[in-house]
Amino acid sequence: MGQLGREIIKDVDVKAVIKELKAAYADEWLAHYNYLHAAQVATGLNAPPVASMLTTRAADELMHAMRLSERIQELGGALPEDWAEIPKLSNTPKFVLPKNTSDMKGLLKAVLKAERSAITTYQKLSNMTRHRDTVTHELAEELLADEVKDEEHTENLIGE
Repeated sequence: MGQLGREIIKDVDVKAVIKELKAAYADEWLAHYNYLHAAQVATGLNAPPVASMLTTRAADELMHAMRLSERIQELGGALPEDWAEIPKLSNTPKFVLPKNTSDMKGLLKAVLKAERSAITTYQKLSNMTRHRDTVTHELAEELLADEVKDEEHTENLIGE
């Protein structure tokens, strides 16, 4: 990040922002993996449309991780070097699929829990950076909007 880019960040602990960005980055990587895995193991009559949705959503979560990685590095942070660090950095609760792989409602409830965790993370990041770090704030708001949309879509599929 350039000199002026650093100067426009005001009254915010950049290390704390990087820590939150890394947590969100880890959350997105785990969501990517978990959604793709869930899509691959889902069985039953309703599995194909749910698996297709989860595959698309997994790709979206990977794009979120890539955007977060850019901002982490722009702020002078480093990305985790070892996959084992990812779950340790994450805010997301353990992703637990139902034992019955044809239980689409149970599978979608696990996805919903992850989406809600992401909403909490991005809301925290948005609040932390509002009027202090415009670039990170805008990124957090954009990703928050995506997660809110995903939450609503998942709730509608479950019937909540």
